[in-house]
Amino acid sequence: MRICPICNVPLEPEAYEGLQILRCPQCAGHLVDCSRYESIKRIPEKSRAELEAEAQAGFQGDNAASIRCPRCHVTMFKKPIPIPGYSLRLDLCYDCALVWLDGGELALAQLAHQASPAFQDIQEMKQRAAALDADPERKAAFDEACAKLPEAQDPFTAGLHEAIRNAFFQIATHPMRIRIR
Repeated sequence: MRICPICNVPLEPEAYEGLQILRCPQCAGHLVDCSRYESIKRIPEKSRAELEAEAQAGFQGDNAASIRCPRCHVTMFKKPIPIPGYSLRLDLCYDCALVWLDGGELALAQLAHQASPAFQDIQEMKQRAAALDADPERKAAFDEACAKLPEAQDPFTAGLHEAIRNAFFQIATHPMRIRIR
């Protein structure tokens, strides 16, 4: 059983965006494995309105005090969260690969990630792919156009060929001088 590093009460398991994490019932903070934190930021299951409501309901400001990891009890490292308009830091335990997010910070991190150009590009590509799949005639034309493209060379082989050409060029332009005694 893990204890909240802020409230000193047992953390409760919670399914968040389809992943199991731990949540404090008092301060609404979350304890998350680092890999799950990265996955959660990228999962767009919750709507923007849901995330905004969660952030507003749970956010009480960033806890500036040093806290200890709920697993190994070592002081956690404060790492800034890149959220425009906010000066927030998550608490990170490198030894346990755990992240503590104060109430509302997980939703804010998701909102910030979903507002990034990279995330928006991915969502647009997913929408285009869905539209292509929904139109069989357009999909067939796309597949036909792809079949006419020249075959791409294996990147490993292309790199090897380039390295060999470069080596021959070096030898041809700068021959090694061999001394015979």
